[in-house]
Amino acid sequence: MRPHDFPAGRVRALLSDCDGVIVDSELIADQIMVRTLARAFGTPAVAGHLEGLFGLNVSVIIRSVAQRLRQPLSEQQCQQLQVAIDAEVAERAPVMPGTIEVYRQLGLPLAVVSNSEPPRLRRCVERSGLGPLVGEHVYSAPHVGAPKPAPDAYLHAARQLGVPPDTCLVIEDSLTGVRAARAAGIEVIGFIGGSHIQPGHAQALLDAGAVGCIQDMRQLPPLVQGTPGAP
Repeated sequence: MRPHDFPAGRVRALLSDCDGVIVDSELIADQIMVRTLARAFGTPAVAGHLEGLFGLNVSVIIRSVAQRLRQPLSEQQCQQLQVAIDAEVAERAPVMPGTIEVYRQLGLPLAVVSNSEPPRLRRCVERSGLGPLVGEHVYSAPHVGAPKPAPDAYLHAARQLGVPPDTCLVIEDSLTGVRAARAAGIEVIGFIGGSHIQPGHAQALLDAGAVGCIQDMRQLPPLVQGTPGAP
């Protein structure tokens, strides 16, 4: 499924999600989440209570599961679970094939924008090798405004890069992220190359406002540069 080509020079900055785009973390994160929360809540039925929570902040997910199970957690308990889950995910999530090479090839100013907490987010960026390219432009949505699907983090990233939002392009894999980008007035391409993507997800991203979807990151440069030849 090919997005429309952007006019050459139209895109002045790239804003990228992290989980499911830079690191192929979603399946591993789900496994770690289920195991950790099953132990914390004392029930193996946790997996069924994670439905509809994809793309949200880990703390939000933990609180939502606690509410669904009617087992309230203290703030300290929630934080301890979040730190444990994030630390394991940050060390185990593999780098997404092709993403780093393509982002370097594009040569555009780049910001990473995620709902993940700063320690996990920065560790994933560091392990991916993107650190020198993004510099300080790594933004954890809950710490620069309301988390996605609110537009705050993407608007903040555009301001910090010094470019108008409508000259940016967002790369996202989740409905939450696509909705955040569109709320910010930024066009977004859905990335469906992660191991967690299920049939029908591309259409869901399009329905949420993505201009198109790519399964292979090598499809991105021809679209951004306005040249033919996307595989």
